[in-house]
Amino acid sequence: MLVKECNIVGIIDWAGTAYGDPRYDVALAIRPKQNAFDNEKDREIFYNGYGKLRITDEGYNYYEDGIYNFF
Repeated sequence: MLVKECNIVGIIDWAGTAYGDPRYDVALAIRPKQNAFDNEKDREIFYNGYGKLRITDEGYNYYEDGIYNFF
Protein backbone atom coordinates (compact mmCIF):
# COMPACT_ATOMS: atom_id res chain seq x y z
CA MET A 1 0.00 0.00 0.00
CA LEU A 2 1.13 3.51 -0.68
CA VAL A 3 0.45 5.85 2.23
CA LYS A 4 0.63 9.62 2.38
CA GLU A 5 -0.16 11.54 5.56
CA CYS A 6 -1.79 8.45 7.13
CA ASN A 7 -4.07 7.91 4.12
CA ILE A 8 -3.89 5.05 1.65
CA VAL A 9 -3.31 6.65 -1.73
CA GLY A 10 -2.54 3.59 -3.81
CA ILE A 11 -2.15 -0.16 -3.90
CA ILE A 12 0.41 -2.02 -5.93
CA ASP A 13 1.21 -5.65 -6.73
CA TRP A 14 -1.81 -7.69 -5.71
CA ALA A 15 -0.69 -10.64 -7.86
CA GLY A 16 -0.47 -13.85 -5.88
CA THR A 17 -2.04 -12.29 -2.81
CA ALA A 18 -2.31 -14.86 -0.07
CA TYR A 19 -1.53 -15.39 3.57
CA GLY A 20 2.02 -16.62 3.84
CA ASP A 21 5.30 -16.46 5.64
CA PRO A 22 6.34 -12.79 5.92
CA ARG A 23 9.99 -13.87 5.75
CA TYR A 24 9.38 -14.60 2.07
CA ASP A 25 8.49 -10.94 1.48
CA VAL A 26 11.49 -9.73 3.47
CA ALA A 27 13.89 -12.01 1.59
CA LEU A 28 12.48 -10.79 -1.71
CA ALA A 29 12.70 -7.15 -0.65
CA ILE A 30 16.33 -7.29 0.48
CA ARG A 31 17.68 -9.09 -2.56
CA PRO A 32 20.68 -7.14 -3.82
CA LYS A 33 19.76 -4.62 -6.49
CA GLN A 34 21.81 -1.99 -8.23
CA ASN A 35 22.54 0.72 -5.65
CA ALA A 36 20.29 -0.92 -3.03
CA PHE A 37 20.95 -3.40 -0.26
CA ASP A 38 24.64 -3.44 -1.05
CA ASN A 39 25.44 -3.07 2.63
CA GLU A 40 24.02 -3.57 6.11
CA LYS A 41 23.00 0.10 6.41
CA ASP A 42 20.49 -0.37 3.55
CA ARG A 43 19.00 -3.38 5.33
CA GLU A 44 18.71 -1.47 8.62
CA ILE A 45 16.79 1.32 6.87
CA PHE A 46 14.45 -1.23 5.32
CA TYR A 47 13.93 -3.12 8.58
CA ASN A 48 13.12 0.09 10.47
CA GLY A 49 10.49 1.03 7.89
CA TYR A 50 9.05 -2.47 7.47
CA GLY A 51 8.46 -3.10 11.14
CA LYS A 52 11.78 -4.59 12.12
CA LEU A 53 10.92 -8.15 11.07
CA ARG A 54 14.32 -9.65 10.47
CA ILE A 55 15.36 -12.88 8.88
CA THR A 56 18.51 -14.85 9.52
CA ASP A 57 21.07 -15.54 6.84
CA GLU A 58 19.81 -19.13 6.86
CA GLY A 59 16.23 -17.93 6.28
CA TYR A 60 17.33 -15.60 3.50
CA ASN A 61 19.30 -18.38 1.82
CA TYR A 62 16.32 -20.72 2.04
CA TYR A 63 14.24 -18.35 -0.07
CA GLU A 64 17.02 -16.97 -2.28
CA ASP A 65 18.77 -20.23 -3.12
CA GLY A 66 15.78 -22.50 -2.74
CA ILE A 67 12.34 -21.14 -3.54
CA TYR A 68 13.35 -18.34 -5.94
CA ASN A 69 15.66 -20.52 -7.99
CA PHE A 70 13.00 -23.22 -8.18
CA PHE A 71 10.75 -20.87 -10.12
